[in-house]
Amino acid sequence: MEVNIKIFERELDLSKIEPYCDHLLKHNIRHIYVNGTTGEGKSLTLQERKTVTEKWISVSKKRISVMVHVGCMNMIDSVELTRHAVEAGADAIATLPPLFFKPTNIDALVRYCKAVADEAPHLPFYYYHLPVMSHVYLNMEDFLIRAKEEIPNLAGVKFSDKDLVDLIGCRFVEDGRFNLLYGCDEQLMAGLVTGAHGAVGSLHNFAPDMYHRMIQKLKEGDFSSARNEQIHGQRLCRIIYRYGAILGGNVAALKHIMSLIGLDMGPPREPMRALTPEEYANYKSEIESIGFMDWH
Repeated sequence: MEVNIKIFERELDLSKIEPYCDHLLKHNIRHIYVNGTTGEGKSLTLQERKTVTEKWISVSKKRISVMVHVGCMNMIDSVELTRHAVEAGADAIATLPPLFFKPTNIDALVRYCKAVADEAPHLPFYYYHLPVMSHVYLNMEDFLIRAKEEIPNLAGVKFSDKDLVDLIGCRFVEDGRFNLLYGCDEQLMAGLVTGAHGAVGSLHNFAPDMYHRMIQKLKEGDFSSARNEQIHGQRLCRIIYRYGAILGGNVAALKHIMSLIGLDMGPPREPMRALTPEEYANYKSEIESIGFMDWH
């Protein structure tokens, strides 16, 4: 699951991490993704990202495995964060592509990923495929086929795209060797049926039990009950996305839901903004109207 962290008046509030970690453990979350999209990693300085990584590894006490996102706008910073993740004791690393001068073909993406992965040769490496934000619309099946020859520690893909045709293709590369972690919460059921092995998403922060139930029903072959759980997530996402469009990003809307379960993560960083009191009242009312407090 992907974690976020309170940012208060532009300063990190690290005191929130330990109770946050305890909350995840209580709800049977055993793997986390630090400094990703939900965690506003791209809105943090290099030093802040290092500090957050160190704190999560410290409070987790190996009770939770920590995958650290190290992607930056330039290779030098990405390498620096990768080396730091290794020194701090991370369990795995992942990277987005550069977001300004973007890789425009598979070979360019593989070269970039190899340069990052080579700095942590003993850690599993994941590529973070998020084309709606990165605008790198390359086929992940083609990437895995090419990258497996160049990146010995390539473990898989954090696949945050709705292209299930590409996802199922990835599942059959090297007879299913690569770990595929699905990142579209509103259609996780489809992702799992198509071939994803697990999930890294935002809703798992505040609705983990719902997704645990859905996954269990899939294992039992009870697709009707699994769909009933998935529709909860889809309806919640529709509300989040509508308010996210007002606030400058879905993460801003996600953070407010954390307060509903007793974990105040504070406001987002600019250019996103927090809800006004009136907006928050309406948002809370809409979320409660779909039964969130009963099934989350």
